[in-house]
Amino acid sequence: MRGWLCLCFATAAFAADPTTGKKLVFADDFNADKLDETKWIVGGARETISIAKFGKESVLRLGLKMGQDMIQTNYVATRGKFSQQFGYFEASVRLNATEGHSGTFRIVTDDEKTVPSINVSFGSSGKDRVSPWARATLESGQQDFRPEKPLPPMKAGDISKKFHTYGILWTEKGFTWFIDGKPVHKLERKEYVRPMHIMINHRILEEDRAKLNLKSLPDDIDIDWVKVWK
Repeated sequence: MRGWLCLCFATAAFAADPTTGKKLVFADDFNADKLDETKWIVGGARETISIAKFGKESVLRLGLKMGQDMIQTNYVATRGKFSQQFGYFEASVRLNATEGHSGTFRIVTDDEKTVPSINVSFGSSGKDRVSPWARATLESGQQDFRPEKPLPPMKAGDISKKFHTYGILWTEKGFTWFIDGKPVHKLERKEYVRPMHIMINHRILEEDRAKLNLKSLPDDIDIDWVKVWK
């Protein structure tokens, strides 16, 4: 089901800095020698997740485990460590360049099995595309909210060579997605009020595998920092 409303960029209400009037309540810049597991849990293949260098910057790197079928989901999440109701969630991320695998920055209702719950995401499919979307679990079953039209591709090679900020503003009225501080889409839904946590993953799904070119790997996901305001 299509449940998206496009934002009007001339609307001043949505042009404001989403952090205005809020306090920074969670942050990680990944400058330690290893992942701070007082803040994060690790899922999938632990050996694919490490603190690495991108130029002079220290980053959290999410890779892929090479194997026979390659189907996998490797992630870090703040589930059980940090969650909150409403606020602005943002990460500086360098995403994958090629198809067949994807990097995703998302916020997720703590207990996804209890309805209503929602997973609100930015996902990359390679080829310079980033997609905002959401998947809800309701009494009637799952419901997807996707754009009427995909966002246009970014500058060639840009999302995999540079870091961009991907932000999700969650209020009592719904959700607004931001790229580099600019709103790109909005979903007006008021029923999601339970605390949400952060998850960042790098995965290959069964339906993606046909597009995966092993010669293009490694094509890792790097996270420079994560911040949350309340």
